[in-house]
Amino acid sequence: MIRIMSQAQPSPSDDRVGALPAKQARSRRTRDQLLAAGYSLVEARDFEAMSIADIAKAAGCSVGAFYYRFADKEAFFRAMIAHRLEEARRHVGGLLAVPDGTDPLETVVGAVAETFRRRPGFLRAALRKSMEDPSAWEPMRAHGHFVADQFLERLSRDAGRRPAPHVEQRIRFAFQIMNGTLINALINAPGPLRLDHPALTRELLRAMRLVIDAGD
Repeated sequence: MIRIMSQAQPSPSDDRVGALPAKQARSRRTRDQLLAAGYSLVEARDFEAMSIADIAKAAGCSVGAFYYRFADKEAFFRAMIAHRLEEARRHVGGLLAVPDGTDPLETVVGAVAETFRRRPGFLRAALRKSMEDPSAWEPMRAHGHFVADQFLERLSRDAGRRPAPHVEQRIRFAFQIMNGTLINALINAPGPLRLDHPALTRELLRAMRLVIDAGD
């Protein structure tokens, strides 16, 4: 049995998309225990195959406690997406906030690729949801734009000016290539470099640089 009893705590005013408002600390803890259980379970089995009772049991709470926090499984999964993307935004923003002598493109590509390796079940579940309802992928799409925006802001700070429009377009296309390649590796594993291949990040970074530097 998977049992999850702890997770990083949100701020007291925080409410998850898909979750009913949590005003008491105990209610917030229960909500976060349920989300943590969902993240663990979805890496072990298909989201559609797990029941609300499975999630509640893994979180160490009752089914009634689940419904007190979430209207249904769909609302629960929306909250899972919102929480993961909130964490990812903070992580990427922190990585690129201060120049530290590292290559920002290498930093971002490495971080995004590592997310795909660490969260394959969650990302597959999100992709399956998008097949049923294209709007379900919109938060993920918006996050992809956010990552590219953060990278462009870092470049602008380092160079003291915004990249020319044609260069910015190439940068955004390079990020589109990155996301598409990682999604394809996650879903289809076409090879020659699978998601867990140690050379995938290096070759993806090389391809993105070729696109960004084309014509310069």
